Amino acid sequence: MDMKIGERILEARNRRNLTQEELAERVGSVSSYISNIERKNKCPSLSLLRKIVKELDISYDYLLMDDFAMDKQLEIKYKDMFKEIKKLDDRTQQEFFSVAEKLIKSFKSIEDNSNSK
Repeated sequence: MDMKIGERILEARNRRNLTQEELAERVGSVSSYISNIERKNKCPSLSLLRKIVKELDISYDYLLMDDFAMDKQLEIKYKDMFKEIKKLDDRTQQEFFSVAEKLIKSFKSIEDNSNSK
């Protein structure tokens, strides 16, 4: 497994304002093992990895992929934004996505025009 996993677990844990002890307790491990994972000395088992992913509300892709198309901070913003959109009633959600689709098409058109010059 990619040893960047430890770095990404550390980043995600810090974003959640959790200590190693708190994360360890929540996933049924010990803080020294979490520390070893974050310092790239150990690699978590798949069962522990599953618990960490769930507890930190992150994706396997985030932990396991070498190259990300999307900035990590944007991923968090999009996730939070989507949670807010889901709170809207169905009609408002449809209107929101209709406007969003039009904006995306408009921005793509602007980019295409800029790139063709």
